[in-house]
Amino acid sequence: MELSVLKKMLVGGAKKILDNKQTLNEMNVFPIPDGDTGTNMDKTMSGIIKELIEIGDRDLESKDFDTLYTAALMSSQGNSGVILSQWLKGFLKAFKDYDEVNAGSLYAAFLSGTESAYNSVAEPVEGTFLTVCREAQENAEDNLDEDTTTEQFMKDIVEGASESLKHTPELLPVLKEYNVLDSGAMGFVCLVTGMLEALDDTFTVDLSEFKSAVAKPVSGAPVSMGGKGLAEFGYCTEMIIQIDDDKAASFNEDLVRSDMRDFGNSLVLVKDGNQVKVHIHTLKPESVMAYYHRYGEFVKLKIENMTIQHHESFLANLKEVAIVAVADGDGFADLFADMGVTEVARGGQSDNVSLQDLVDACKKASAKHVILLPNNKNIIMTAEKVREVYKDAVIHIVPTKSMAEGYLALSLIDAGASYEEIEKAMNKALVGVHTGLIAKSDKTGVYNGVDVHAGDYIGVLDDDIITCADTVLKDCLMKFFPTVPSVTDCESVMVFAGNDSDKALSDAMTADIKSFCPSAEIFSCLGGQNIYNYVIAFS
Repeated sequence: MELSVLKKMLVGGAKKILDNKQTLNEMNVFPIPDGDTGTNMDKTMSGIIKELIEIGDRDLESKDFDTLYTAALMSSQGNSGVILSQWLKGFLKAFKDYDEVNAGSLYAAFLSGTESAYNSVAEPVEGTFLTVCREAQENAEDNLDEDTTTEQFMKDIVEGASESLKHTPELLPVLKEYNVLDSGAMGFVCLVTGMLEALDDTFTVDLSEFKSAVAKPVSGAPVSMGGKGLAEFGYCTEMIIQIDDDKAASFNEDLVRSDMRDFGNSLVLVKDGNQVKVHIHTLKPESVMAYYHRYGEFVKLKIENMTIQHHESFLANLKEVAIVAVADGDGFADLFADMGVTEVARGGQSDNVSLQDLVDACKKASAKHVILLPNNKNIIMTAEKVREVYKDAVIHIVPTKSMAEGYLALSLIDAGASYEEIEKAMNKALVGVHTGLIAKSDKTGVYNGVDVHAGDYIGVLDDDIITCADTVLKDCLMKFFPTVPSVTDCESVMVFAGNDSDKALSDAMTADIKSFCPSAEIFSCLGGQNIYNYVIAFS
């Protein structure tokens, strides 16, 4: 099959994820409606779709695979989205060595995708996306021979992935405990099932279904050089050419101007007798020189690297250190800004920021050193990818897992200190910190030994449910605080309310909270976060 069949396969996979996005979102273990795996994987594939729309009907070329991966990476958000982008990295780049899609090239691509996905995770956990993509590839490998067709190979992939998915609870105890399958692994099954379905000659899809991808281009992806745009900066090329007498008649200004559209932009061309002065911004000054050299000799030639000039100017005007923080809610955004955060990237639980969002925030911060606070455990992996794609600053990541931790990290810093001192102070402030969450359950079950019913308020401490009350929020708070280990020894309790009503309640309960934490300073404010009625920091 032609290499361009991959376009159909990728669209088919993206459509299958889009169609099952809500199901994937709901496959979360916790009984809180914060699942976002489907959204994250859909966002990642939207980058692919956007680039495929740009490519159009033409055949895929080697350079397209880098562009497709970059688009997926920059669109990725959350752990599931980043891991999918890294699988796509290996899968797509393997095809740079092939000129057709068959069982052999697909095997190489799936093998490369598996290796890339595993390498992207510092401590791989089995029973997840990683296991399913690997066992799918291994199943197809076991059945591969010289007679295996493309369709049969993909059937073996889907069969292996589907069977592996069934066994994820045996590998990951938390899945078995709550009788669910891994949502990221399920997302991979959707991807490869859609890719298989796309091999059917009758397969069609209306790309308008991917409204978000069509409506919002993926910024940060490489700009192609084809007369319509110039990749970032390039070379300012100026020359004066003395045209040979026997070539003067063949020098057609209109034709030359038209040809120059393929070389760059910002063209200035002036002809005076047999001399021509040219100014152009181009990525390939050697090609421009070769074009004009056929008409005569260079009287003057100057080439300057605008990229280096830009970066030197950019770096000269940078401040030494800036802080970028992720915030879900106007209250937290305002608090962070008041505490010295230079740029706030908006997003959080159920609405993770993308890699592009974080890169844009770091870029706006305009500093030599950027300290990045992800403020959500599901954003830490995305934050780490910023180092790979943004090179105009040194990125320092303080691995805050909640906005409450982010607040504490900011509360003890000296704004005039060096980046080393600020980063050290932030990490020190997080030692011994515990995060509590109060939210309404959307599921019924037994979690960590706590009997939970849909509609109940539950109290979570550092990812473990420790208490549950009925539908009265105050009752949950009264049950939650005394069950927090060593709560009587806390020096500070910070309560961030999700809305004005919740804040009014926590304000009214200050004396009650103080009775559980007699040595602590109690602090209550509006965080404005989604999902959770309260985010509470104990330190």
